[in-house]
Amino acid sequence: MTPQPIFADQPALTTVAAYWQSRRRGRLMPDRADIDPLDLPPSLWPNLLITEPAGPDGHGGENWRYRLVGSAHVERYTYDFTGKTTGEIMHGSYRDYMNRIYATAFHQRVPVYSESVFRWDVEGYAATRRLMLPLSQGETNKPAMIFSVQVWPSERPARPRSISEISKHGEFRDGFFLALDRDSFQPLPQQEATPISWPQH
Repeated sequence: MTPQPIFADQPALTTVAAYWQSRRRGRLMPDRADIDPLDLPPSLWPNLLITEPAGPDGHGGENWRYRLVGSAHVERYTYDFTGKTTGEIMHGSYRDYMNRIYATAFHQRVPVYSESVFRWDVEGYAATRRLMLPLSQGETNKPAMIFSVQVWPSERPARPRSISEISKHGEFRDGFFLALDRDSFQPLPQQEATPISWPQH
């Protein structure tokens, strides 16, 4: 029996994973030319992102530039950050966490699943789930971009705030991520599966 993806309970992630898988055609990853967000159900368009490498982040990691930002992200974080980098819009441990996820998907050329929790306001925390999928661009099996889908199981906050504001004050609480097998979307062996706890800034 084929195991279900680790995120099988989340339809948005499973749909995007199946789409990415169908476009691989025997390669490690699809090419950007093979991916058209309009092929996916319209209900998923707001949750999509496409990013690309943008050089060193000045903190020992890499920056990632947002080339496509779905409307759900704009609504959640109060502005459209298309064209901006993780280093421009994020701070501290949250920036480092996101850069690590992108780098893992890119350099290992595998899907990456993640969950994280951060504080929206003084009343409580909100969770988010992501699936990041590498893409080539013109050169087979050489990563060039990351295609991802992100969902929020919790309610949209009454007072949404920007990523910059949330991450600046250390309100990212914790998160984890796992590199996945390209075919089964199950965690690759020898990974730490427990959440990564980050210090408050």
